[in-house]
Amino acid sequence: MLFDVGAEYGNYNADMSRTIPVSGRFTARQRAIYDAVLGVQREAMQLLRPGISIQEYHKEVGKIMESALLGLGLIDRTDIKNQDPVWPAYKKYFMHGTSHHLGLDVHDVGTMHAPIEAGMVFTVEPGIYVLEENIGIRLENNIVIQEDGFEDLMAGIPIEAEEIEALMQAGRG
Repeated sequence: MLFDVGAEYGNYNADMSRTIPVSGRFTARQRAIYDAVLGVQREAMQLLRPGISIQEYHKEVGKIMESALLGLGLIDRTDIKNQDPVWPAYKKYFMHGTSHHLGLDVHDVGTMHAPIEAGMVFTVEPGIYVLEENIGIRLENNIVIQEDGFEDLMAGIPIEAEEIEALMQAGRG
């Protein structure tokens, strides 16, 4: 089950997504996809830094996602070789953007052309959606860009597959 949750406090917004296994445990395939999405999210967070443009960022995340999808066997080198540059092969399974500005609105106003600056807040929300397998996984955290990295505003919210499964099992007790 995929949850996309918004919240507001003091006129500022947050946006979070988590995916949980309805059965309480991920199947092997769900877990593989979950771990791939989490890996893409972690790499994407490292890319959001002062000086990069959002277009450059999305292009780099596309390469990371492409690699994850290759590893999952969802696309192959032929798909990549024959892809439309306007709609890359990875877009079959990851059709939305990875990040958007966050602040007074869930999709806050922000320039898509000026470089990212310290103090800006973004979501980081990769997902893989495999319609033919009825699997959709998205993980979304909010981060504040800093001069030397980022602060994950949702670092205390469970995201590891083991944490999610443990919480699911505790709820059954």
